[in-house]
Amino acid sequence: MSPRYHPSHAMLVDYAAGALQPGRALVMATHVHACPLCRQEVTLAESVGGALLDELPPVAMAAGALEAALARLDEPPPEPPSAAAAQPRPDWIEVPNDVLEAALKRKRWAAPGVWVAPISKGPKGQSTYLLRVAAGMAVPLHSHKGVEMICVLKGAYKDRGHIHRPGDIAENDESVEHRPKVTREGECVCLIAADGPLVARDWVGRLFQPFVGI
Repeated sequence: MSPRYHPSHAMLVDYAAGALQPGRALVMATHVHACPLCRQEVTLAESVGGALLDELPPVAMAAGALEAALARLDEPPPEPPSAAAAQPRPDWIEVPNDVLEAALKRKRWAAPGVWVAPISKGPKGQSTYLLRVAAGMAVPLHSHKGVEMICVLKGAYKDRGHIHRPGDIAENDESVEHRPKVTREGECVCLIAADGPLVARDWVGRLFQPFVGI
């Protein structure tokens, strides 16, 4: 089944141009891999960008650029992904190896039915992580600092009348106050890139946020 919820056109263009910060780019790459429509749009944006570059006047290379490029040819190749990261997870949509690495090596249970696996930290409180919530559970009422991007990897959750399933993207900003709830069919695992920690809006969230750490 193809995803029903997609990122904005502007976000897709920024992704094609390589202009997104790493956490958002990781979420976008996961969605684009699962979504034929967005893959087509990214391919088109890359083609347009390439055509525009071809029309720019040539620019002289920086001093030493050729020598630096040749020197890189002598560098050892990168190590292949670890065996742990290469293990398949048939119940998830396909994800990059560093996402699997986080799930397998950095997963920690934060509350009954909830685990978190940090992937990366960025400047000014940015973070990328995996969040697993058990079937039928609701996330405490919260809002956001900046923008939060979510891609569902497994299961489904309901938020403000919409059900998000594997491959779907959600973008929530500071204007959003919500309490997403996992459907009863099974656990839900999401890949999330956030500009800052969640802003708890009830006592349950304020109680558990120090343990969850997001």
